[in-house]
Amino acid sequence: MATLKDVAEKAKVSISTASRALNGSPNISEQTTILIKKIAEELNYIPNTTAQVLAGKRSNIVGIIVPEINSDYFSKMIESIETELQKNRYSLLIANTYYDSDKEASALDNFINHNIDGIFLACSINNKDLKHYNRKLSLHGIPLIALDTRLEGADCNQIRVDDTLGMSMAVYHLLERGHKRIGFISDYINDKQLRPDMFRQALINNQLNPAKSQVISHQTCRFEQAGYEVMKIFLSQPSYPTAYIAGYDDIAIGAMRAITESGLRIPEDIAIIGNDNGRAGEYLHKKLTTLSPPVEKMAQVGVDMMLKLISGEEKNMIHHISLIPELLERETT
Repeated sequence: MATLKDVAEKAKVSISTASRALNGSPNISEQTTILIKKIAEELNYIPNTTAQVLAGKRSNIVGIIVPEINSDYFSKMIESIETELQKNRYSLLIANTYYDSDKEASALDNFINHNIDGIFLACSINNKDLKHYNRKLSLHGIPLIALDTRLEGADCNQIRVDDTLGMSMAVYHLLERGHKRIGFISDYINDKQLRPDMFRQALINNQLNPAKSQVISHQTCRFEQAGYEVMKIFLSQPSYPTAYIAGYDDIAIGAMRAITESGLRIPEDIAIIGNDNGRAGEYLHKKLTTLSPPVEKMAQVGVDMMLKLISGEEKNMIHHISLIPELLERETT
């Protein structure tokens, strides 16, 4: 494998000049830089990242810890952040915790050991853990940004979507269409993310009594199956709500199947609103009305903040940024 010395010898320059040229130093002429980069490509030279880090240089790698990668929301978050990082010549390393706090802590340690320049932590649900992580990373000089944490008072940089406001918008939308009873369809992961509590607060924000609205969360399955089975429970009752908000789109899709199987019409008999604006919602037999979180905006703001923290530009500042979701009105309401 070619070394930096090989590149320098073929270009007839010193090793330090070759290194500076490959790192984009303005002190090296454009002609020399083009020549050295061309030779490096011809020799298939790959920089030794570990050696660079040991020499005090950045790895140009940012890590992201997510609770799952098989949902539209987190896959979109990962893709958006990676796209923004690549614009700045950074790479993204991904760790999946499966909503396990021990795996979250382990992923954090692994990132520290791999000389990560900064870490995004998505949907951590334990405030004490978040504070501990932030202190631990500070000792290593690694900035932490919490994404969509659903937590108040955590002493680290945070960017989150105001889901309670989004729920309030959804409730108001259903009230405008004449619905007086609204139910919430959830699963055990949504419970951890506090979305049922946000729904109850949204009812209060719209002058409704949460005690008169039913929340059912499936405790053993997720996605479309959870929505299908929970809606069957709702419809088996002598009296049930005429409108529903789902914890996320996959749950809404399963619920829609249960509604149509029961001979009921959407939205004439039952209206439903999803959450997170997944890929499938716009291509259903009835296009799904849903709350759309500004994931691309979160990525742009997050990466910009991360790069400033890495460079030390905003070292002593703590940002708490809240983004507003959009209600996409389609055919299910």
